[in-house]
Amino acid sequence: MRIRKVLVGIAAVSSLLLAGCGGSGSGTSENLPKNVADAGGMDSLIEKAKEEGEVSLYAATTEKSTTAWIEHFEKKYGIQVKLYRDGSTTLFQKWAQEVGGGVDNADVVIQNVYQLWQDAEKEGWITDYQTQNYDAYDYDKVLPGTGLAGKIYPLHQSIGAIAWNTEVTTPEQQKLLREDPVAALADPAFKGRIALGDTGGATTAGNYANVILHQSDKYGWDWLDGVADNDPALFESQIPIAEQLVKGEYAVTFGTDTLYNDYIDEGAPVEYAYPTPTNAALWMMGLPTATPHPYAARLFLEWASSDEGHDLMATYGTGAGSRTGWVDERAIAKETWYSKPEIWYGMATQPELQGDGFADFVSKVNATLKK
Repeated sequence: MRIRKVLVGIAAVSSLLLAGCGGSGSGTSENLPKNVADAGGMDSLIEKAKEEGEVSLYAATTEKSTTAWIEHFEKKYGIQVKLYRDGSTTLFQKWAQEVGGGVDNADVVIQNVYQLWQDAEKEGWITDYQTQNYDAYDYDKVLPGTGLAGKIYPLHQSIGAIAWNTEVTTPEQQKLLREDPVAALADPAFKGRIALGDTGGATTAGNYANVILHQSDKYGWDWLDGVADNDPALFESQIPIAEQLVKGEYAVTFGTDTLYNDYIDEGAPVEYAYPTPTNAALWMMGLPTATPHPYAARLFLEWASSDEGHDLMATYGTGAGSRTGWVDERAIAKETWYSKPEIWYGMATQPELQGDGFADFVSKVNATLKK
């Protein structure tokens, strides 16, 4: 087994949140507006936000897409956005340590690990705020049974996909991938040619949960044993996998579609196929209970959850939109091989992943792949 870096799971950050960083921070949202009307109307909210003059954004979305996105907000309102960017788990760890220590630096947090949002909600670290575009999101669909509507807002989605380099895979291998991309990963034809990302990442964990738990009758743990027998290379991040797959250093991976869309638009020899159904890692925004710029934070949430803000992030992030009525005009959707995914949103409510079950699941996946 070739392990490029030590795998770091979500479970460790979740433990830090609940065991090592208790407390609700140094402030409260009790007297702050819960919607635009409470703020005296949109004009009043904008005026108060401009007086504060800044938004502190903690975001796990990619730096390139996020920087391009927030420039639109800055230009529209004349309010500077101070960006802190890191991976979802490490970003959340930083936020947890700050809030647990009574320091409130973040105005808005964006990340895609639902279990961490659950922990933050239990700790009282995120607050209710109903934006004007609240009804544009079908929470029963994208966040089924979660109870966090109005505390977290959807952005775009990174969708689980099995991608391959068409120049280093044979016609026979590509036939296997197109017929059943999940089963193909366990086929001996791909031994030594697979690269996989950190199972602690939200997208990867969800991909495995969908295949192993949700589709246990078709794939299950036996399927993962077959993948492990193919000696996959394991990476802490999917980003270097994408780079090496494009170069042909690996043939196939189980990752996320958004990592490959720009490469494909630029002519890279890559295609991908979705499992049926496939997992969606939903990027979500939360409003901390205590923030350094409470009115600017609320204005940013209004803009980011609006049709304008949502669609701009979907464009820059190359992911599928999550609001009702979103129209897919991406270049990738026009590729002859592209097929619209059937999405599974059940990771948040999958019985085996509740409580300590999530950490146990991640540990078992990692142990199986490293055998």
